[in-house]
Amino acid sequence: MDDPSDGIILVMGVTGAGKSYFLNQLKSQSVSEGHSLCSETRECQAIQIFLDEEEKRSITVVDTPGFDDTKRSQADILAEITDYLAAQHISGLPLRGILYLHKISDNRMTKTSRNYLQLLTDIVGDDALKNVILVTTMWNTLRPEGRQRAVQREQELLNNFWSSMIDKGSYVAQFNGTPESAYPLIFQLADQKSVVLEIQKEIVDEDRSIIETATGRTLVQQLEKDHEAYQMDLCNLQDKLERELNSQPLDKGKIKQLKDEISEVEKLLQAMSSSVDHMRIRPGSPMRQRMKQAMKESGKTAAMVLGLVLNVTYFAVQLGLGM
Repeated sequence: MDDPSDGIILVMGVTGAGKSYFLNQLKSQSVSEGHSLCSETRECQAIQIFLDEEEKRSITVVDTPGFDDTKRSQADILAEITDYLAAQHISGLPLRGILYLHKISDNRMTKTSRNYLQLLTDIVGDDALKNVILVTTMWNTLRPEGRQRAVQREQELLNNFWSSMIDKGSYVAQFNGTPESAYPLIFQLADQKSVVLEIQKEIVDEDRSIIETATGRTLVQQLEKDHEAYQMDLCNLQDKLERELNSQPLDKGKIKQLKDEISEVEKLLQAMSSSVDHMRIRPGSPMRQRMKQAMKESGKTAAMVLGLVLNVTYFAVQLGLGM
């Protein structure tokens, strides 16, 4: 049932797009902090915003990890996002939409951003794109002379990269780095009818493994391309090492450097193989059991149970009458 008094909004985007900064603008009026179960190596937080004085209507805004985290594999990050989406769907909390953040200060559309955008469209699915707002960030960091070029980049995004999403109902907006520009985006999605994402249908309703989803298949294709590139790098490094070992006099420093680089590439290749294996799990049924047990034991609201199960730090914000 679509409860108009509550809901979830996800904030997505590559690392550095400004997700944490965006949430901090919402958190500027934080009145209380809930449980904090995150490890120091992870930044997971959500802002529960009460939209009325009686605290009868709220929206919870959730930060999600970027796929370009250097310390974690893409498959691990997808698994974390999938866990949250599965738990949210199982909890019955309505998902109002997604804010996708993109830095307008980037001079070009990076490979990471292109890959993320493809994963995002697979995660969401065509039917739910009407609940997505494509938000350009970092406008407040631009110098006056750089603003015209940023406007041109925005138009390039609209015409070349976001057009298919816009055609299917996605909105476009700018975030200027202030609470006054953040809250209207929240209000816009808070009034939307709830939506079920494609990956939620696949994982929870159809009990698929991650690798069997559209998102999983896309990620595997991306990993295969990266695997080929790293394999080529490894061959080149091994050739260089062989030449160094056969040269006189031996450059021990260069040899050690090449061996270290080879070791790092081999670790990356092994991690990629392990990542694909990780994607063979079926998270739907286990998450259903975890949520059921947590609801039974804690007696907390569905939103707080999500936090308990997934180690999310919650902050509560009461909007002032002036907002």
